[in-house]
Amino acid sequence: MFTWMCILNNNSKTGFGRTGSFLLPSRVSELIDAGEELGAVAGIIFNETNSKQHSGTVGILTNGSITRTDFYLDAMTVALIPFVNPELY
Repeated sequence: MFTWMCILNNNSKTGFGRTGSFLLPSRVSELIDAGEELGAVAGIIFNETNSKQHSGTVGILTNGSITRTDFYLDAMTVALIPFVNPELY
């Protein structure tokens, strides 16, 4: 699993970033392929309630070593590079 970040502004400036990647357990992937949403699947497989508001699936699978916020932070930071350095972009 990974996530892309895309930031656009009114001046057509764009920034992109991508999270790291990790494999989802096969049962999680099967339920997602069947149309379930990842947060709902976390509730089913891991017996977690509202995981999206807490550590997220990455937090569950890493025993809290990486939180959902941690997972997205670097991707968002690099997506902002063109906006932090407008003279270069």
